[in-house]
Amino acid sequence: MAAAISYLVGGSAILALVITFQVKNVPPVVVEVLKYYLKVLPALFLANSLLGMGFLLAHKILKNLPLVAAMQSVAYYLFLLVFALLILGDKISIPRTLLGFALLGLGIFILKG
Repeated sequence: MAAAISYLVGGSAILALVITFQVKNVPPVVVEVLKYYLKVLPALFLANSLLGMGFLLAHKILKNLPLVAAMQSVAYYLFLLVFALLILGDKISIPRTLLGFALLGLGIFILKG
C-alpha cells in the first residue's frame, strides 16, 4: 500500500504544482496557456503515469475505486492549499478550509462503509 500511496501523492503533487505555476506565471490568453502546457507536457505525463499506477495498486488492495479517488482528491487539494499559501501568497479562510476538508473526510468515511 505504501507504493500506491506514494504514486498517488507524487502524481497529485506534480499536478497541483503545474496548476499553481500556471496561475502565477501564465496570463489567461489561449496561446500562452497552450505554450505553457506544451512545456509541461513531460511533467503531466509523469503525474498521470504515477496516478495511474497508484490507482491500479490501491484498487487491487482496497477493491473500492471511489474510495481511492476520494483519497487522491484529498491529497491533491492539500497540495493546492499548501502551494496557494506558499507560492501564490493567497489569504485563505481557515474555518472554511477546515469545513471543506471535514466534508471531504466525511465523504471518504461514507465511501469506506
